[in-house]
Amino acid sequence: MTYHVHEVYYRDDGGIDVWTQEPVTPMGETTAELREDIRYFLQAFRRPVLEVQENDEGATLVSDDTDDAINDGHYFELMDRASVALDYVYQFLGSHPLMKKDERLQEVYEKAEESLAELYQRAGLLEFDRSSS
Repeated sequence: MTYHVHEVYYRDDGGIDVWTQEPVTPMGETTAELREDIRYFLQAFRRPVLEVQENDEGATLVSDDTDDAINDGHYFELMDRASVALDYVYQFLGSHPLMKKDERLQEVYEKAEESLAELYQRAGLLEFDRSSS
């Protein structure tokens, strides 16, 4: 099986309207445009993976309901990712000169940082609860 990225257009009710038959690839006339296009591709992963199913009426897209089973490593993996995200958030945002000079930006940044720290703590609590029972 191989995976490809297709553009999918949704109706207002959330149903799928149409999609591109051919896969799409990121592109741009500048590196900034390419980077932005790649960012859109990454946002697509927030949507469910879809697969084409053929039927008498034609092709339809349906959610790939493959459910990844949770394993023992997932708890620490999430904690590790949250820790890395905290580091990146500081590197890319927290250390920015505007962040040091604008109190309103600092307040918003601190909330984001606190939320990631809370995510780390809750993942750790899940691991602790799981291993204690």
